[in-house]
Amino acid sequence: MAATSKFTPNSFFFTDPTALTQTAAQAFGPVSEDIYRLTSKFSFSADTDAFAICTGVVLVQPQTGNSGLVNLILRPFKQPITGFNIKYFVYRGLNVGDFFDGSNVIPASEDASDFINKINASFTAYYLSTGTTPPAFLASFIGFDPINQPATTLISDLFFKVTGGTETAQTAFELPLIAAGASLGTFASGECGLDIVLDYGDYKLPTPNDQFVFDLNYARAAEAKIDITNVSDDFQQSLLKEQIFQFLDAAAFYGFHVANGTVNLNNDGTATAKTGEDIYNSIIQNFNTKNSLYLYIQSDRTRSYNFYGNYNISDSDDNCLLTGFSADALSEQGYETNGWPVIILATTQSTSDPNIILYIQFVTDNNDNTVLYGQVGQIINAQGNNFSGPDDLQQDADDSGSQPNLTKIFQLSNPAVGTGGSKNYAASFNIIIYEGVQYDYVTQGTDSEGNPTTTTATSYYFDDIFDELNATAALNANDTSTYSSISLQRIKLINHISNNVQKGISAVQTRIVNDVLTTGDTTTPTVNRTIYISQSVNVFNNVVSVNNTISSDTQTTPSVSGSLDGSDTFQLPSAAYYNITQFTDNDNVINGVNVNSMDNTIPAMIILGIIKAENDQLLALIATNSSLLNVRIFLIPLFQQGNQLVSTEGILYQKYNVGIVGEDNTGTLQLKLTDSSIVVYSLDNRFYYSSAFSEYIQSDNSISSLALDLDISL
Repeated sequence: MAATSKFTPNSFFFTDPTALTQTAAQAFGPVSEDIYRLTSKFSFSADTDAFAICTGVVLVQPQTGNSGLVNLILRPFKQPITGFNIKYFVYRGLNVGDFFDGSNVIPASEDASDFINKINASFTAYYLSTGTTPPAFLASFIGFDPINQPATTLISDLFFKVTGGTETAQTAFELPLIAAGASLGTFASGECGLDIVLDYGDYKLPTPNDQFVFDLNYARAAEAKIDITNVSDDFQQSLLKEQIFQFLDAAAFYGFHVANGTVNLNNDGTATAKTGEDIYNSIIQNFNTKNSLYLYIQSDRTRSYNFYGNYNISDSDDNCLLTGFSADALSEQGYETNGWPVIILATTQSTSDPNIILYIQFVTDNNDNTVLYGQVGQIINAQGNNFSGPDDLQQDADDSGSQPNLTKIFQLSNPAVGTGGSKNYAASFNIIIYEGVQYDYVTQGTDSEGNPTTTTATSYYFDDIFDELNATAALNANDTSTYSSISLQRIKLINHISNNVQKGISAVQTRIVNDVLTTGDTTTPTVNRTIYISQSVNVFNNVVSVNNTISSDTQTTPSVSGSLDGSDTFQLPSAAYYNITQFTDNDNVINGVNVNSMDNTIPAMIILGIIKAENDQLLALIATNSSLLNVRIFLIPLFQQGNQLVSTEGILYQKYNVGIVGEDNTGTLQLKLTDSSIVVYSLDNRFYYSSAFSEYIQSDNSISSLALDLDISL
């Protein structure tokens, strides 16, 4: 069966593929159990042109330890793989003389690169347009100013020019935009490299944190790697190993284009397009990893599969899944290669098919929230749209009525190359997200006599979705601080439930919005709020659910501090609207809010709304428990699971206490609550809000009336 892909990647190759060589010692990936190389290294026998992989913004930095070389960071302006964002391409080992002569940018010439000629033309045109003679074109004007840029400066601070409102020597520059395929300069003869970094969002976290640090130390290095040689603590080792998820092998990136994409070559200024197996033969043939498939499996709380040890098949080893190239010949294995959380396959298979099929089976406890999604990669026997829900994942019960602790066997298809009956993988990567075993949280409390106790809590379908609670936006749109929107692009999965019935699954990114609502109340004219929102990027509707299916309703939004459209108030997507139903909870009148849609679909979003003072309590709780990592919001139901509360008006509702969950220094999940409870309500299992948050929200009667009229007319 042919592999198909929802992606249609289109990139330029970054150099002359015939001039590049790569040995096993230069390859991306595990060097040993202690070292993982993040840079795809390679060699040239002579200076060789470097080209822009996509249209993007350019930052040049000196290479540490070699004054004759620079590194170039290309931040995509137009993504080469739509729907799968790259944060940076880092070119390591270009000749400094192709960019600068001392402290100046070199002049335009026939021998200069497209990059140099473009920025010189733009620089000259700017000054001539004002009737001014162009001054010396300093390297600092395009961001190359090592003296004023400490090595601990974040790369994002330069791309987004963090100024604090005042132009300084560190920020008096403009980073140039360059077109895809344009020549950038030349790789120096000898060993060079390329990093490909996935984009998790443009935000910053308080330090220290467990994420990879993209600072100028990283940008200036000759190569990047994770080295745990001197790290003795097992959990700290595991945290560092998680960081490999954000990096791709260059051969796998370009090999990913084989299924449904195009790689362009710059031949003396003329683009030559390569597709299909020609990409393998013409583009990645000289990579040592040209036949490597990287299988990344993300699981609970966006950690790697079996990070918490809850998927072990037995207590005797770390085997946690079964794989093989035949459904009848599966073998147990751990999720690792040389101890690193990735499975790297490079095998020759006897097949006449155009694809190699990997059979894979996961551990499960058959809970109702079990879910699988092929974010990148083709699962040919998934339930639908690369998703599988609990009814599809589980196997039939055995004769005794017991449910097997393994899922059904899945088939993962990837393009093969080769002639006749002997085939190899074309280098590529797959990302599978699987969550199949419930996990508990430890919570500290006291008994009736005041003695400390330890109990456990179990997650529900909407827990662990909202993370990075103390993140700040990397981009400042204006001087106002009343509005900010932070987009977190790591994919999570949600099983959607409405009226206790599962309606479907969505793959979501999340967003944190800080806004201000104008109330119309002279006593309280404005309310500062924090809103946590899930934004669907792909959806699978339950095949047995005919009405009120979930819908994909949003696109990725940028992280920004300050409003881009002049409004400081969060707005629902255009097809969605609020509907208000008041109800009574313990003598308190609550402004109950539903989120509805004009087309009768269920908006594929989860929203948690609290006021700023309540969110500040959560942030203070995080600060008090600063050793906790990977902190996320957790809702504790204040009603019996499977049931709902009923108000005196006969309205069904849910009620929760909001807390946080994070990993302590052993990896144990700890649940923490604020001293003063933050209580939220919901009427629809989609919008959760505190009474203070919903108090001033009003129904959009015009939209709801229009929706009703449309329904009647149909």
